[in-house]
Amino acid sequence: MSGVPPSTALAYLDPQYWNDRFSNEEHYEWFKDYSHFRHLFQAHLKPNSTVLELGCGNSQLCEELYKDGITETTCIDLSAVAVEKMQRRLALKGYKEIKVLQADMLDMPFSDGCFDVIIEKGTMDVLFVDSRDPWNPPPATVTKVMATLKGVHRVLKPDGIFISISFGQPHFRRPLFDAPEFTWSVEWSTFGDGFHYFFYVLKKGKRSLDGKGSGESFEMPSICLLQEELESEDYIFRTNIDEMNN
Repeated sequence: MSGVPPSTALAYLDPQYWNDRFSNEEHYEWFKDYSHFRHLFQAHLKPNSTVLELGCGNSQLCEELYKDGITETTCIDLSAVAVEKMQRRLALKGYKEIKVLQADMLDMPFSDGCFDVIIEKGTMDVLFVDSRDPWNPPPATVTKVMATLKGVHRVLKPDGIFISISFGQPHFRRPLFDAPEFTWSVEWSTFGDGFHYFFYVLKKGKRSLDGKGSGESFEMPSICLLQEELESEDYIFRTNIDEMNN
């Protein structure tokens, strides 16, 4: 199985779904592979950066970062199956510096201020699959998202950076990113061809006094998708979410 979506988007919230999937799937890259946004990462990563990846699954992102000289990476995932397979794969390739741990991003087992950069690529989007109204997500969804963001803010160094790659448009994500307990600034850009993804950069300790973020002026483009995009699970995932929100 590779990139085969479940019958309902709600299955993405089920840990057993992921264990079953990772047992049969060697690699799937959500929200494009590293080559599509490498230029955006390079502005924020240095060879000595300590990096945390949330929800690594069976992505090769940590390996691509390693090839670019970012070797001090810790990957976490809730799935024991994903963690075991990732540990085995990295050991076979000799990437001994990369750590892979089973952990929940809602309750991260790290001390305060220990990472320079934290990355999530589509992982937080899963928390929104049961959100019927993107303007007013249910309290349970907000609680989970805020638990993740508070954990990220806590384990980032005082000048750390959180990179979030998402389908979520700024007018839906900003109210959460801009919660008063956070000290980060919020910027974003987009990448992708027919289908646009958002690349958010949150810089801890850089929040402006007016709390306003900056980013590309954005209007949802008319979608003209390539056949490979129409067949991708990203497209099916996005479509399922949109249908649930209507």
